[in-house]
Amino acid sequence: MDKLGKKYMVFVVMVSFLFFFLCMAGRSSAADIKIVSIDTGRVFESHPAFREAMEKFQTQAGEMQKKIEGIENEEEKTNAQIQMQQQMRVVAMQLQEEAFNKMKEDVGKYAKKKGYTYVVDQNALIAGGKDITEEVIASFGK
Repeated sequence: MDKLGKKYMVFVVMVSFLFFFLCMAGRSSAADIKIVSIDTGRVFESHPAFREAMEKFQTQAGEMQKKIEGIENEEEKTNAQIQMQQQMRVVAMQLQEEAFNKMKEDVGKYAKKKGYTYVVDQNALIAGGKDITEEVIASFGK
């Protein structure tokens, strides 16, 4: 066999093995995969952790605002407001991250309970998959 013939045979053997393994893998796992989607924004806004985070944020912002109102010097007051805005941005990001992680954990538990393999945001899914947004939101009340 010439050099080109050997390369062709190696290619054919590799493709055959690849096809065989893909077929075998497809039989066992394709039927087991269940992909569902959620409206992540709606689910997040409906999660109790989000509501708690909003309440904490509003409480802290109110407390800081009261402190600022007690400052009589305008320059000091302006500096305090700038400082408060910076602090509240950090607080908001921390609270949002904590709430989002709790929501993800609860969605993961729900998915596992229902036998779903993947839960993706509905905007990431072009076709297929079942929208379980309402089911997930209802599960937060339980």
